[in-house]
Amino acid sequence: MNEPETPRGFATSKLAWHLGITAGGLRLALCKKGNYYGLVPERLPNGRLIWPADSLERLKERGRETKFHTPERKPAAAKATGPNEAVVEQQQAGA
Repeated sequence: MNEPETPRGFATSKLAWHLGITAGGLRLALCKKGNYYGLVPERLPNGRLIWPADSLERLKERGRETKFHTPERKPAAAKATGPNEAVVEQQQAGA
């Protein structure tokens, strides 16, 4: 069940792998919204989906347009002390 990238585009499992999500998550988003962040696949006669070949580039560009960024992670020490103690420390530092 090795689904390679085709000249026309990506198989669902391959695109999901590149995006770091499950193929089921990709299909679920398509089912609920009709697209995945603006990407709409082509449905082949056998029922499979082929996502556009430039999907990764389009998603990167869309991320730049929306200025999407990942939140900064808290230091490991804050996680070890627990959420309440970390909040108290932040409040004391701000006061």
